[in-house]
Amino acid sequence: MDEKEFSEIISIVTSQTGITPRESHKAGIMNFIEKRKKEVNLNGLPYSAYLKLNKDEMCILLNAATVNETYFFREESQFTLLKDKIFPELRAKLGLKPIRIWSAASSSGEEIYSLFLLAQSLGVRTECIASDINTAVLEKCGKGEFTPNSIKLVDGAKFHYLLSKYKKADRSVVFPEEICRQINRRQINLSLVAESFPPSVNIIFIRNVFIYFTTEMRKQILYKLVNESLADGGYIFVSISELPSIDASIIPKNLKKCCDGKVFYFQKI
Repeated sequence: MDEKEFSEIISIVTSQTGITPRESHKAGIMNFIEKRKKEVNLNGLPYSAYLKLNKDEMCILLNAATVNETYFFREESQFTLLKDKIFPELRAKLGLKPIRIWSAASSSGEEIYSLFLLAQSLGVRTECIASDINTAVLEKCGKGEFTPNSIKLVDGAKFHYLLSKYKKADRSVVFPEEICRQINRRQINLSLVAESFPPSVNIIFIRNVFIYFTTEMRKQILYKLVNESLADGGYIFVSISELPSIDASIIPKNLKKCCDGKVFYFQKI
């Protein structure tokens, strides 16, 4: 594939997802395309032309082009803050109403299951939503079956006891159907202005996704999250590594940056 066609395909990926792939990420996309060209009948068309004519192929490419690395209780300190402060505060505020939690870039689901298990351990009722642009990882999330790679020996170890009853002899994790049913899955493209976001959400986790967006796209998504989805007093968590990319120029006026110890988060005011 020549450089011009590949650049066109990368532009298609960006226009469809809002994601600007890094150079290391582009290599993986290129390898995937070369593999697909051997697997499908292009009828003599360049892959870029075939892509535009075939919606199913577009979905397959976008699934392959989105990064999906996650594990249980990632960035442990955020879960500690939820356990010690935020869940108790929300429970006192909401009473018998469930806390609405949205994992907005959920990948295969380790994040939303972590949030659900922590809330369950505290006796907190929840309504949990997992969304991603990638349909393949949402399907995996629904199955509730995870390999040992979803558990890291250091980060998140403080909460691994919550996984104990679901762990198999090979260290894989399999959740029963009654837990899987607690996770409402939706395909959501965060970059689309017309996309419908879940309303009245108390806690939004949107981690390790802003780094792939332009500054303007980050601003657009933040404003939409705050004004269309986040409940008054609600919280947004991003990855610690993303904080430098979210400066005052893109933060809505009704969103306050907060710090508790070493944990930074945002709250709607």
